[in-house]
Amino acid sequence: MMAVVLAAGRGTRLADAGEDTPKPLMPIAGVAVIDRILDALAGDGFDDAVVVTGHRAGEVEEHLASRAAVRFVRQEHPTGTGDALLAARSALGSAPFLVTWVDVVVEPGTYRRVVEAAGEHDAAVAVNYLDDLSTGGAVAIEDGMVTGITEKPGPIAGWNLTGVLALDHEVWPHVADVERSVRGEYELPDAIGAWVGDGGRIAAIPVKGPVFEIGTPHGLAAAVAYFSGKSSSR
Repeated sequence: MMAVVLAAGRGTRLADAGEDTPKPLMPIAGVAVIDRILDALAGDGFDDAVVVTGHRAGEVEEHLASRAAVRFVRQEHPTGTGDALLAARSALGSAPFLVTWVDVVVEPGTYRRVVEAAGEHDAAVAVNYLDDLSTGGAVAIEDGMVTGITEKPGPIAGWNLTGVLALDHEVWPHVADVERSVRGEYELPDAIGAWVGDGGRIAAIPVKGPVFEIGTPHGLAAAVAYFSGKSSSR
């Protein structure tokens, strides 16, 4: 199965840190986040990856140039995760694939578990529980299956869409038809919600271990502290 890493965003929430370094190249305990993700994917059996670049694409592509199993496609305009995934469509064909946000770091093994769950259904998404979903995607779940997705519902607790999804070709019409969100972007979670509404059976897989959203200074600092501790304990 092919893996797609959505790495086109600007990282505007990283404030000053994002001015000096593109988000995919942010170091976490001495290793760029994109390298941590690609290494974890390789460890979970993903031999090939498509990286969608955009903001400061040349720097990201140059950093990854020595990785023979990585191909690049560019999102020409910053219009959301749905549009970024569409940019990769020609590289994926009709085969199932896994997609992950570059600013979401999870433990190795997570990608494999999500793919295994998708094999029994139409698709599968990784979820983690948050006390505040103001900046997340709330996932309604019944009997282990997704029944709806609401982007940024406010300061409520619930299951969050982490940004790790195992999908197949049936998702493409929903991605292509998704409308712009209130942020003016084509959001992949909205496309997944539309797929569910049309009868798609999508499993929700709780993540084992921590989930780091490194698109914010707080999330980046938490990831650095966690992986620095793991390195020092070896």
